[in-house]
Amino acid sequence: MTTQLVDEKIIEGIIEALADNDKLLALEERWEEDFPAISDYLNQDSFSLLIEEEKAYVSFIVAVIFLSWEEKFGKFEKDLKPKKLEKIEEANWEKLNSAKGKTFREKLDIFFDGHSQEDLLAFIEDSIQDDEEQMVSGAARDIVFICATTILDTIIEREESNPFNKAW
Repeated sequence: MTTQLVDEKIIEGIIEALADNDKLLALEERWEEDFPAISDYLNQDSFSLLIEEEKAYVSFIVAVIFLSWEEKFGKFEKDLKPKKLEKIEEANWEKLNSAKGKTFREKLDIFFDGHSQEDLLAFIEDSIQDDEEQMVSGAARDIVFICATTILDTIIEREESNPFNKAW
């Protein structure tokens, strides 16, 4: 079965839509009500190392992933499983910690090998790179990348394993 890609055009449209902060706040309320695993994951203790602006930026990145996915494949009907999030997060930390490369970007190459949603993964990577508008400190970069990638990978795994999902 061929995987459909959430492409850059969809991602850019969602980013523009989220310029209206009310849409992000409404989504965060929706997560609290209908998707407590996502809400709980974004508020876990390990994120206490992040400053408030970085926490807000993580929510923005995850919102872009979540809404881009819904734009391409339709609204989510059920929450993610906390145990699955935990398992995938652990695997992603192991992958990052064992990655070879001189720069952070080179270390992330291992995540792209065979990934079914390269545009979303590239969006995450681009969101945390050093630039003049840096939203994430160097110290927080790993945490933000792993968090966003874990949400994405959990969504992908759940949707790929759903025999009734016509998107895959």
